[in-house]
Amino acid sequence: MSFARELSRRALSIRLDSVPAEAAHIGRRAFADTVGVALAGAKAPFMDALETVLDTGAAPGQVTLWGRGGRRASVLHAALINGTAAHALDFDDCSTTMGGHPSAPVVPVVLGLAEMLGATAGKALEAWMTGVEVETRLARGLLPHHYEKGWHPTATLGVFGATAAAARMFDFDEERMTTALAVAVSMASGLKSNFGTPIKPLHVGQAAHNAIMAALVTRRGMTANPEAFEHNYGFFNLFNGAGTYDADAILDGWDGPMELLDPGIAIKQHPCCGSAHSAIDAALRIVAREGVLQADAIEAIETSTHARRLAHTDRPDPRTGLDAKFSVQFLTAKALTAGRIRLADFDDATFLTPELAGLLPRITSTGHQGDDAYLGRVRVVMKDGREFQDSASTRFGRGPANPMSDAELRDKFLDCTTPLLGASQAGAACDAILSLADGDRLDGVLAMVSGGRG
Repeated sequence: MSFARELSRRALSIRLDSVPAEAAHIGRRAFADTVGVALAGAKAPFMDALETVLDTGAAPGQVTLWGRGGRRASVLHAALINGTAAHALDFDDCSTTMGGHPSAPVVPVVLGLAEMLGATAGKALEAWMTGVEVETRLARGLLPHHYEKGWHPTATLGVFGATAAAARMFDFDEERMTTALAVAVSMASGLKSNFGTPIKPLHVGQAAHNAIMAALVTRRGMTANPEAFEHNYGFFNLFNGAGTYDADAILDGWDGPMELLDPGIAIKQHPCCGSAHSAIDAALRIVAREGVLQADAIEAIETSTHARRLAHTDRPDPRTGLDAKFSVQFLTAKALTAGRIRLADFDDATFLTPELAGLLPRITSTGHQGDDAYLGRVRVVMKDGREFQDSASTRFGRGPANPMSDAELRDKFLDCTTPLLGASQAGAACDAILSLADGDRLDGVLAMVSGGRG
């Protein structure tokens, strides 16, 4: 029996009425967090270019474009735009298993299809759970080699999670979900070479778009090779390579704890690449003891993060705000001299202050090969001879071991959305998402985040 069929069988076993109640609560939080960061991301400079290329105004549809002034588009174009916005700021939730961001490719699919189909929040939550389980369990058998080879798992694996989610929204049976996943094999893409550019978030929008495309063409009778994963020229052998993946690790253990519960979904606290969060948190531990440091009083800074993380965060001379999100040097310096990392820190016109520009050349960043791939160390030498150092092990955001409360999540949502919606409407939108009942329709909530102030 094909791998895609075996995966579909397991994915279809996820039922809202039989999973722990906590799973639905986590799902509502994922909806709120993803929509919140997408509303902030909707104002990224490249989003106008994307919508112009798609010419959504010439062919408006029935699905809301989040934060885009009340405009609508087809379900395919909306998934592309909303998915890109959700990852535009690299502030979306994380999975350590996946080595990426589970909700950004999936939430735009389930909410867009829920709006198109008039589906309930419960159905959307069930589909989201399915998508997250599929993409993270794929990661169990493919990482770390898949990531180290240069693929972007949020997109290359996210397309399968999003496709499985779309299949659930359309009530596909095992046969049709198998076909949709096989179709998606030919739509997986996303290279780490474009990290630090607008193409990285476009990977995610494309994954969401391709997932709905895979489901729609399957719905219309298109077929694909059910052995597209394990074929000699299939996903496993081409994207990873013989001997670098474990299909059994993907298919085993579905009767155990859900991935979304253990190790869980982590909410990002800092609006930048998760691979730099350990260095940021180590710097903030220094600030908590010593206070904010003055850039001109610092002689040198040393950072040490895992070599796997440093490979794409070693950017000593960031040229744009987006590039700075992936610079462990910039982020560590900013944390030490400002005491926090904010969305406003990455504005292209203002991100590189004269003080930081002078400090960056005095930072040395090295990679370690320790067992703890999340460990970061920071050492600061002051011009007066004092030395400060600390370390932190941050697993891509705040997960079950150090959860972000609903109140803290609401604060993050407000920080992301108040400039667009106003404080009152932003708060109401967050509260509405977090309090969704299984039988609620989503039209009202989505109207609140369309981009106009009420």
